[in-house]
This record gives sequence, structure tokens and C-alpha cells, in this order.
Amino acid sequence: MCFSKNQAGDLQQQAYQYLVEGNYTQATTLYEEIIEVEPQVKSHYWYLGLVLLLQGQEAEAQTTWLFAMTEGEDQEIEQWTTELIQVLQTEAERRESLEDWAVAWAIRQHIREIIPIDIENLLHLIQLSIKINNYTGEELISFGVLELLQSEPPIEVNQEQLMRVLQDVLHDAPDHSQTLEFIEVCLPYVPDNQKFIDILLETAFRVASIQGNTALAAKITEFGLRLEPHHLELLPNVASFHQNAGNESRGIELAELYLSLVDNLAKK
Repeated sequence: MCFSKNQAGDLQQQAYQYLVEGNYTQATTLYEEIIEVEPQVKSHYWYLGLVLLLQGQEAEAQTTWLFAMTEGEDQEIEQWTTELIQVLQTEAERRESLEDWAVAWAIRQHIREIIPIDIENLLHLIQLSIKINNYTGEELISFGVLELLQSEPPIEVNQEQLMRVLQDVLHDAPDHSQTLEFIEVCLPYVPDNQKFIDILLETAFRVASIQGNTALAAKITEFGLRLEPHHLELLPNVASFHQNAGNESRGIELAELYLSLVDNLAKK
């Protein structure tokens, strides 16, 4: 079978359209035919592997990708890996836009296998785990998120995305043993102190009122004081949480600090 360059391009577009439509059998056939004609074009292998992955043929997908990288030099393999990651990430984002959370999660798991320290992908995985109701809290450790966020020097991370993930984790599992550590490692990356404090307060009020866990509410809001020790909205609430949890000494300490900072009689 012989195609012109234009025909091969048309077939590639048709194959991708089949992928988008979920017609994986037809997409697989077309990508295999295109590879026969243009075996040197690596992107064909990336998409063929993706189609196999979407059909649940994970081993076959990985074999396809690895086969395309055999006999490559280190620099070539690095470039090809970047291209493959881009294909997988684009499809994961498309699935997320369709709210096809489970498939997006599966694709991002494969990205994690290829580049385990891609913090952006790991944060997406945390969010997707929450959306498909399989988040346990242990992912913060098993995915290496806590370790990466404690790196020295600090890693580059999308701070707004990190805050969204923190908000999701606090909403879904505020009382998990790793959640407090997650809040702590996020402190150096907080882009807006007030938004961060608002997230903590919203969580603390919910934990205190619904779960009756004022001790946890106090621990959560204490992180806000690490950034804004004289925050006039935070101080009386943290003091109240401590007081209700039976930690009177800390409650009194914070209440006295608040008293020293305000000059409004009603607030005093």
C-alpha cells in the first residue's frame, strides 16, 4: 500500500477523528496502515499506543511506544518521550473537558509511569482520584507529592493549581492523617495569603460544625497564623476553636493577642 504525503495526512486526520468518536477499531486499523507507509514518523506510534490504551490494552500500548524508541540515541529518546507525553496530556485534558474523569485518570497514570516527578500531572491525578471517589489520602505519599513539594530548592509549580488541589483535599478528606502535612508543605507556595486563609477557615468551620472536631479545626487554622500571625479575622476564630477543644491556654494566648491588636471597643 502506497500513499502520497497528502493522503497520509488525510488518513491521519481520519484516524484521529475515529479516536475522538470512540471508533477505536477503525482508528487502530488506520494508524497501523499509516505506520506501514511512514514507519519513521514516531507520532503515528504515539497515537496507535493511545488508541490501544483507550481499549484497555495497556501492555500492547506500552510495547508500541517502546518499540518506536528502540535503537534511538539518548537525545532522540528524550525528544520522543516529550512528544509522547504531549499526546497523552492533550488527550487527558480533552477527557477532563468532557468530564470523562476515569479515562483521564487512567491516561495520567501512564504519564506518571513515564515521568513520575511531573508535579502538574500528579496534582491532576489527586483531583481526578477525588472525582472518581477513589481518593484515600495515601496518594499524597505514593505519588510523591509531599516529597516533591519539600524539595530544596523549591520546585516550580502552578501555585493556583496547587491551591485548588488543596481545597479539594480539604473538602474531601480534612481528617486524613496526611492532610495536615499537605497543608504545611503548601505554605511556601501560597500565592495569596487571604485566599489560603479563606480555604482554611471554610474547612475549619465545616469540620467543627459537622464533625464536632474543634481540635482539628484549630490545627487547620493554625497554619494560617504561620503566614499572618496578626490576622484579625483568623485570631478570634482560632482562639475559639482551641477554647472549645479544651486547649484553654492557647485559646487565651491568642485571645489576648487579638485584644492587644484591636482598638475598636465592640471588638474588644
